[in-house]
Amino acid sequence: MMMLADKFKDAEIFLFLANMHGFTQLHDGEKLRQNSINVLKLYAACGVDLKRFLIYNPADIPGHAQLNWVFTCLTHMGFMERMHSYKEALDKGKAKEISI
Repeated sequence: MMMLADKFKDAEIFLFLANMHGFTQLHDGEKLRQNSINVLKLYAACGVDLKRFLIYNPADIPGHAQLNWVFTCLTHMGFMERMHSYKEALDKGKAKEISI
């Protein structure tokens, strides 16, 4: 079985912890931290060479949230209404819980 690190041995690869999405659902700092550690363990279990790959936490980079704000300002409702995930959230009655 080819490991992920072998397949991309000459590439520069950045992996991130998708934990900022959890801020809207989970308000327990310790649980968020543990979930992030679990993702790192999952990356390692999938064959990611933790010494070669850059794994970053978007929550530690202010520009990540700032760019999200810019994209939110540029995204119009017509675009949102074509997105499956947005329509699904509306169907589940989560209109007040979601934003662009």
